[in-house]
Amino acid sequence: MRKADEQQYKHFYRFMPLPSTMVMLLLFFVPLFFTLSSAFVTEQGFSLSRILGVFLDPYTQRIMLFTLYQAFLSTLASLLVALPGAYLIATYSFRGKRFILALSAIPFVIPSILVVLGFVIFFGNNGFLNQLLMRLFGLPAPPLSILYSFKAIILAHTFYNFPIIMNLVSSYWEHMDSNCEAASWTLGATKSRTFLSVTLPRLLPAIISAASLVFLFCFNSFAIIMVLGGGPQFTTMEVEIYRQARMLGNPGNAAALSLFSILVTVLLLAWYNNRERHLARSEAYQSKNRFVQKKPATFLGRMLAVLYTLASILFILGPILSVVVRSFMAAPSRSSAQQFSLKWYRQLLSLEPATGHMGSALQALTNSLFIAFLVALCTIPLALTLSVAIRRKSSRKKGLEMLGMLPMTVSSVIIGLGYYLISSRIRGGTALSYTLVVLAHMVIAIPFVLRTLLPEYRKIPLSYMHSSLTLGAGPWRTFVSIEVPLLRGAMLTGAIFAFALSMGEFNATLTLANSSIVTLPIIMYRLIGSYNFQGACALGTILIVVCAIVFSVSELAKGGRNGR
Repeated sequence: MRKADEQQYKHFYRFMPLPSTMVMLLLFFVPLFFTLSSAFVTEQGFSLSRILGVFLDPYTQRIMLFTLYQAFLSTLASLLVALPGAYLIATYSFRGKRFILALSAIPFVIPSILVVLGFVIFFGNNGFLNQLLMRLFGLPAPPLSILYSFKAIILAHTFYNFPIIMNLVSSYWEHMDSNCEAASWTLGATKSRTFLSVTLPRLLPAIISAASLVFLFCFNSFAIIMVLGGGPQFTTMEVEIYRQARMLGNPGNAAALSLFSILVTVLLLAWYNNRERHLARSEAYQSKNRFVQKKPATFLGRMLAVLYTLASILFILGPILSVVVRSFMAAPSRSSAQQFSLKWYRQLLSLEPATGHMGSALQALTNSLFIAFLVALCTIPLALTLSVAIRRKSSRKKGLEMLGMLPMTVSSVIIGLGYYLISSRIRGGTALSYTLVVLAHMVIAIPFVLRTLLPEYRKIPLSYMHSSLTLGAGPWRTFVSIEVPLLRGAMLTGAIFAFALSMGEFNATLTLANSSIVTLPIIMYRLIGSYNFQGACALGTILIVVCAIVFSVSELAKGGRNGR
């Protein structure tokens, strides 16, 4: 490559990411500035009185402790459910293994409001599980009373997060060097002693890393606490931030509470990144599985595989399928039994008069589709050009990659609070409100889209671009003709992920939006609150279809890229 071409090449890639970097900084730091300024600035000027008043309040202290407590118990429960599955997947080959892996991907792609709805329909007093148990054992009353309690919070968090631990630990376990275990067996140690003294200590870095990530997600949980908690005694920081900002009209107090949430999240992410670096150095990665795959040889092993497969079907598929089934059920009258009906879909499509919040369902669906399309359309160029900067600027790539991941250090409720504070100071009507919703969704989606694009971008050899420039193509033509086509699959996957994230986004939208802005999750929340569960299930089924498309396309894209 000629020197002049090399200079032109460097010049192009140096300045191309600047607009997206500036946009990213504005989208994230401007609302964050509004939040922090509201915490420190009072009517008398700069002051710490608001922060001290909030943090010294016994009620706030109780909420802080409960937030940490529920996150700890949720993480512990997720570990107890996930580790047997990790053991099975890493050690044995059995008929339901691929099915468990496929099922474990479901919680990754479904919105939190859908988890809430599924748990209400499946585990509720009149839910499918209680109805099944009453028929099987002839019980006069529902045997399980779970919803609107602390147990419901822990159970929902476990459902939502145990696949994270299972997948991360099993992947690490499969590729550990097995020579240490073989040496222990040769020296006469039993399998249980070998596991406790050799395997488990080597697995601890992976377990701690995965548990840290789950703790972070449970700490920032909002929709699950909001609905399934069932009362103020189970309020967490995220719920209290929303309550102070939108229900009590104290955005300053909400901003002060946000400081605690941001501090804990930053510390947890720093700890997680440190554990990830330690994890990368702790074991030599083997390209082949650590054991020759075998079926469980003992009766106990076979029973464990069967029971875990059945439990996974019940625990994961039960709530999701319950939403779909209930969406096609309705009672012709108050005294008659439920039967197959398209009533809720007809109301959704305005084919018959709708009752209550179902009257806004079609508008909510239209709004969600439009907002999600804009988010996907705008997020891809930002993430793509940011990937360009990270790929090429080796001296600053850590800082740029951290910039792209910054939105993950702040919960979506706090992001929504920042944009809500902006909307309260700028008068722009409904158009401004919708714009801010789109921007908030973009901030939330960018880290996920970046994580989709960047690994594929790093796989493209730089020699491709050098050859194009040597043959006379300019940097722009090289970028459009070589790089973009090779990234087309990853861009499509990223766009669909951004679309799905926006369609199911609830936390920031509820915090930010006013009553004139309705989206699918917001209407679902209102329907759940008014006990119109069938109508909520009809909307939830649409979200399930979107999530299924996301999962299918991402799996197809993986297959295509693996064969490239």
